[in-house]
Amino acid sequence: MRPEDGRATAEAPSGRRLAEGVAFALLAVSLWGGWFVITRRAVGAGGVLGPADLVALRFGIGGLLLLPVLLLRLRGLDRRAYLDGAVLYVAQGAPFALLISIALRYAPAGHGAALTPGTMPLFAALLGALVLGDRPGRLALAGLGLIAAGALTLAGGFRDADELFGYGLLLTAAFLWAAGTVRMRRSRLTALEATALICVGSLVTYIPVYLASGLSRLLEAAPAEVALQALYQGVLVSVVALVAFNRSLGLIGRRTPAFTALVPVIATILAIPVLGEVPDPLHVGAILAIGAGVLLTTRG
Repeated sequence: MRPEDGRATAEAPSGRRLAEGVAFALLAVSLWGGWFVITRRAVGAGGVLGPADLVALRFGIGGLLLLPVLLLRLRGLDRRAYLDGAVLYVAQGAPFALLISIALRYAPAGHGAALTPGTMPLFAALLGALVLGDRPGRLALAGLGLIAAGALTLAGGFRDADELFGYGLLLTAAFLWAAGTVRMRRSRLTALEATALICVGSLVTYIPVYLASGLSRLLEAAPAEVALQALYQGVLVSVVALVAFNRSLGLIGRRTPAFTALVPVIATILAIPVLGEVPDPLHVGAILAIGAGVLLTTRG
């Protein structure tokens, strides 16, 4: 396997590979932290766009951008590659994004960012142990414990049945993403190939249903809002963040999912100026616990 292709190699990376893997992971989680805030801003109270619109922008644009990449690499992909792509499509494509977007109608951005990315490393560690035979060390286990405690604290208690429903969707999405990371670690796909399969697969399966359903509100929204969502959802999240995350998986393997626990930290900070959501001291403590958990899990 060639490291430059982004395929998973050794679980004990060199210093340079570790640094590159960490940089790609941080880029991905920074964009995802902003995604929860931007999405909540659009679909929350007073927002015009709906979850269906955001998923359409995300994969309509992302799929078109990556369609030439997939066409150029079709001959080099075998049956297993397409099977990997199908699993990743469900785990990281339109079904995953739709779950999150619907959930954010019922759950605050900070809670959503805590519950899904915060539990992704836990699901990933469990699936990694069951499927790949991973054996996290004591430091990693301590880090996962801190991540779990911080995520649950940030999420807080649910207020009503609607919010509980949103939490259920967020946890389902976390499990799907974790399953995708395990599949990607066993895959021979490069980060770019995996992202192209996810986005193009979402384009050809979701967009026709979206257009036929009559759910579009794009013409009702302000052009500036549509342009902002198109850039963030369609380019930064669907292409840049996915490529960066899958590239990090190829460089540092099981350490990568731990970084998703930083998403609630980033989202909570961004939600202060954008959404006016100011964390209380308990939430600040949870953020620090998550940061410490990521550090321990990465080192362990």
